[in-house]
Amino acid sequence: MKFNCIKNVFFCLVFSLSLAQSQKEMYNLSIRAYQDKDFGKFLKLTQKLDSIRPSHPTYTYNLACAYALNEKPNEALSVLKQCVLMNHALNFEAENDLSSLKKTDGYAEIVALKSALEIPVATSEKQVVLSEKELHPEGLLYLKNSKTWLVTSIRNRKIVSFDIHTGACQDWFASPDLLSVFAVKADKKEKFLWACTSAMPEMKGYNKGFEGKSEIIKIDIKTKKIVKRFPLQGNHVLGDLVVAKNGDVYISDSGEAIIFKISGDTISMWLDLKKEAFNLQGLTFNEGESQLFIADYMKGILSIRMSNPEGRNWLQFPESNTVKGIDGLLWYKNSLIAIHNGVKPIRIMRYSLRDNEIIASVALDHNRPEFDEPALGTLSNGKLYFFANAPWKAYNKDFDLDLTQFSNPVLYTNTLTE
Repeated sequence: MKFNCIKNVFFCLVFSLSLAQSQKEMYNLSIRAYQDKDFGKFLKLTQKLDSIRPSHPTYTYNLACAYALNEKPNEALSVLKQCVLMNHALNFEAENDLSSLKKTDGYAEIVALKSALEIPVATSEKQVVLSEKELHPEGLLYLKNSKTWLVTSIRNRKIVSFDIHTGACQDWFASPDLLSVFAVKADKKEKFLWACTSAMPEMKGYNKGFEGKSEIIKIDIKTKKIVKRFPLQGNHVLGDLVVAKNGDVYISDSGEAIIFKISGDTISMWLDLKKEAFNLQGLTFNEGESQLFIADYMKGILSIRMSNPEGRNWLQFPESNTVKGIDGLLWYKNSLIAIHNGVKPIRIMRYSLRDNEIIASVALDHNRPEFDEPALGTLSNGKLYFFANAPWKAYNKDFDLDLTQFSNPVLYTNTLTE
């Protein structure tokens, strides 16, 4: 069983103090029950932890062990498979708590799955290396009218244009009061650029005065001037957005599990998902904008009917796939392109849909050593574009960036089939 430091419990989530404290207390109680060999209590507490924080590397693994210790092999194998799909480097073979499973066919299948996950898949190709190393890329967009490629910067707090052939960068929009820039999208006529920004400790010049600040910015593309700001104060991290054909904007908030909406230059909460979601990431419309799909970093993909947002459902993934770690999410030809960066190995997946159900999955890229935290992507002329690397792991405890620990941003492309 894993006795991970509790600091891992809160990876990629911002919890309230009371919730964090309750989880820590529950986790400590579960460990005490395990040490006292009260495996029934250990199972109950671990089930609870897994329900309030799914896909956690420690909670979920401990749940597999708890099922095995309580002589529930089928449940144990099912959860163990989830763990391996999240992390193929997991050394579960040495786990004594799982010894009762080792002679089962299901256990042998999971061992084989672990080996299969080692096999790389490489269908995307390197397009260009950007000149600005410290950029820390996140959002990506191609403006067709002006034939301009844009990339946003977490570190340098700006939007940059770049040459798709040479990688040469120049500032497209920068302002001293700009926060870390996440996603950027344009309206249908490419008159306005919408940008998600949030204060991040990784950005240059960060101090306590920035804490809790986020805003959506509306920029006139022709003049490169801010038309309107939509500030928010609190536990918000605005990561991605989509612009509907009628001009309405929908924004995902990973800090509070909320979808905001801007309509008529007014921002409001469109959907409160705090009771069912954990860490909202990429979002995308289907072709006719009758459905909005939004990724949750822990739980998978939520499908929302625009005519009736209460009519929503979590997509069921094939058994060979993990729901964890989806950041970027894009719609293409009755399928969803999902960038999984919170798993080992990192993978770029295409999920084919029919009647709002996943009917097939294909790995476009899988276990490529050159991929390190790919985030958001964009589509242009039937091609997927995304940056394969971001220096999240190169920051030290003071959020200084070690230039020796990462490479310049590398843009990849993938010609998608029908």
